[in-house]
Amino acid sequence: MQHRDGILFLPGEAGERALCARLVAGESAAYRECYQQFAPKLMRILLRMLRNQALAEEILQETFVAAFRSISRFRGDASVSGWFARIAVNRASNALRDEARRGKNMSAIADATAHAVEPRFEGRDLTRKILAILDEMEPSKKLALVLQAEGYSVADIAAITGEPRGTILARLSRGRAELSLRAAAAGLVETQRSQVLEDQS
Repeated sequence: MQHRDGILFLPGEAGERALCARLVAGESAAYRECYQQFAPKLMRILLRMLRNQALAEEILQETFVAAFRSISRFRGDASVSGWFARIAVNRASNALRDEARRGKNMSAIADATAHAVEPRFEGRDLTRKILAILDEMEPSKKLALVLQAEGYSVADIAAITGEPRGTILARLSRGRAELSLRAAAAGLVETQRSQVLEDQS
C-alpha cells in the first residue's frame, strides 16, 4: 500500500478495481485520487504525442471529464489506467488530425513549446536526440514505444490503440529495430558506449 498526501493507494489491479468502484459510486475523494494517480503518466504521453504543452494540458482535462462521465460504462476489458490512456490517445490523435487538416506546421508549434516538453529529461542531450528520432518515426510505432516506455503491457497497448495483440508485438519489434538503426546512423549508439566507457575509467 502507498500513502500520498493522506490518501491510501492499493497497488496493482486490485487497487484499480477498487478505485473504479469508488468512482462509479460517486465518491468525491476518488476523483482526486484518480487524477493524482494517472495524470502524470498521461501528461507525459500527451506531450510526446503533441509536443505542445497547452494542447496537452487541455486534452488531459478533457480526458478526465470524459472518463468520469462515462466511468459507469467501463467493462474491465483493460486496466483502468489503460482505459484512461485510450481516451487520452484518441483525443490527441483527433487533435493531430485537426491540425493537419488546417495545414498548420506542427514543428513550429513544437519549437514554440520545446521548453515545456520532457521535464524529466531536461538537459540530457542523448535523450533529446532519441526523442527527436522518435518524432521522425511512423506515429503508430512511436506511440507503441512511448506507451511501453511508460510501463503499459502489450495487452494494455492493444486495448489503448484498438489494435490486435499480434499487431502491437510486431509494431514494437519493428519500432525497436528501427530506433536502433536510426540511433546507430546518428552515431548515438557509439556515443552512448563511449559515455559508459568514460564512466568506468
